[in-house]
Amino acid sequence: MATASQSTIIRKAQVPVSCYFCKGQGIKWKCEDCNVRMCDSCKVTVHQGLRCSQDHDVISIQDIGKSPQSSQEVTSVVISSVCDSYTTTLPAVHTLLCADDDLLYFTYNGSVSDKHLLVKGKRFQSSIKILQTLKRRICDIAINKDSEILFIEYHDNKVQVLSLTGEVKTVLESSPMTLLGIHVNKDNEVIVGLRGPGPPFPVNDFSARQVIIFGSDYHRRVTLEFDKKGNKLFSYAKRICTDSKNYLYVVDCIDNIHNGRIVAVDRNCRLRFTYGGQKNFGTFQPTGITITPSDNIVIADLFNYAIHVIDSKGDLLGLQFIFIDLGIVDPYSVCFDTKGYLLIGSGKDKNDIYGKIYVAKMTDSLT
Repeated sequence: MATASQSTIIRKAQVPVSCYFCKGQGIKWKCEDCNVRMCDSCKVTVHQGLRCSQDHDVISIQDIGKSPQSSQEVTSVVISSVCDSYTTTLPAVHTLLCADDDLLYFTYNGSVSDKHLLVKGKRFQSSIKILQTLKRRICDIAINKDSEILFIEYHDNKVQVLSLTGEVKTVLESSPMTLLGIHVNKDNEVIVGLRGPGPPFPVNDFSARQVIIFGSDYHRRVTLEFDKKGNKLFSYAKRICTDSKNYLYVVDCIDNIHNGRIVAVDRNCRLRFTYGGQKNFGTFQPTGITITPSDNIVIADLFNYAIHVIDSKGDLLGLQFIFIDLGIVDPYSVCFDTKGYLLIGSGKDKNDIYGKIYVAKMTDSLT
């Protein structure tokens, strides 16, 4: 009996995996996003014809499990050098964006109400020349392809635009939903985080929590709220960014003291991964997020005074404690300039009264 049972198990183990679509035996490819295996023919005639598979990662069966050892190593040197720093006239730099011609956009939205400000400036070697300001308490900003500044004020339900001439106009209203984070992707689509009426936390079954993608005409295109299993994707979508494939990475707060996680999702509500920091930390407070040219994700961690770098699958590539190594405190915001330097917006340290903007060079292998 034991021999017969054993041979049955062996025979079952030797049955080859079949193509997901045609059930044939000659599988050659695996879609990492769909998690299906397929033959040469179905890869071309079926999978590539699926609208949702346009940017999916399809790899050869022979390459599964062949990740180089170096990709599994976590470096402690995310920033190889700090090239420059600028002292602002704000208590902290809570949001930070870069544009062409060394233009900077940054805000302060903290407890010192008379310092609430949006600043547009031009970066020079030793200073930032202020070009435009707007005295508002702004929770997030974005820049569209017309170089207009889109912004959301605290506890508001309007997306407003600050034009180059200083005119402010409302382009989108979300009542009764409150707007949170805002982002403009490479296709000039406007992406916003929203929450329903009532207190932000705790989030329950009746709490509305969404990320919505609008066209450049501000018409709704996609609403992201639940994953394929019916679970809520977000609790409080505070910051949003996208990569070259238009995958979304959301800084998602989970409580009132800014503990959070990164939620990675595609436009079809498929959850790619969540990243909650390192387990031995206990506390993870992501406050800023940006994307490298190779689609790695750079995260500012306020509580740990750290910069995390993860890849597009959620694996940690680098983690550096920038206060210990570089003396940078309160990292609130991060962005890349057009030359590839990482800019970090920070709070004030014990010897200063104003926040700073640091210009840093990242380790080449992480960019």
